[in-house]
Amino acid sequence: MALKGKFSFVFRRPGRGRVDVSGPFGTTAYFLLFEGAAARLVVPSKKVYVEVPSGTLMSRFLGFELRPDEVLRLLAGQWPEGAPEADPGPAWALDRDGRGHVVRGERDGFVFEVPEFFPGTGVPRSIRFSRDASSGRMKILSLRFNPADRPQAFGTAFLERYSRRTWEEMQDILRNER
Repeated sequence: MALKGKFSFVFRRPGRGRVDVSGPFGTTAYFLLFEGAAARLVVPSKKVYVEVPSGTLMSRFLGFELRPDEVLRLLAGQWPEGAPEADPGPAWALDRDGRGHVVRGERDGFVFEVPEFFPGTGVPRSIRFSRDASSGRMKILSLRFNPADRPQAFGTAFLERYSRRTWEEMQDILRNER
């Protein structure tokens, strides 16, 4: 799946996240909600959602699996040295520059590289991703750390008014076939 658009996101430890994807007119085309091991892809205009494991949604959405806490570490540029990973699964092989900033990481054939940091920080300004024959890049326009808590960003009570779909049905909906 080729993706190009504007993304806004918020991630909180442990394992919580939300990614909003805006369409061409600035409206939310769909969004992803992560809560621990569960994730939901929500299409507000159709009032539908699908629930799958977090790793599965990231893999289907991006083409590779990243857990919410790993996304948080990647975006913050903070990968503690020698600390055991909080997330289960294979470990990352990380390369650091002379200042200790992570400039490259690899796990199970997935590679990220950080060619540019925000000035004076270890926070990535751009990130390149690759796995097998797919690749992509992300340019970060702005970041805010530790914003005021917005519990409603992760709320799911609204899903009572939405229809739950299978992954196959959701793919058809996203291709505008339903």
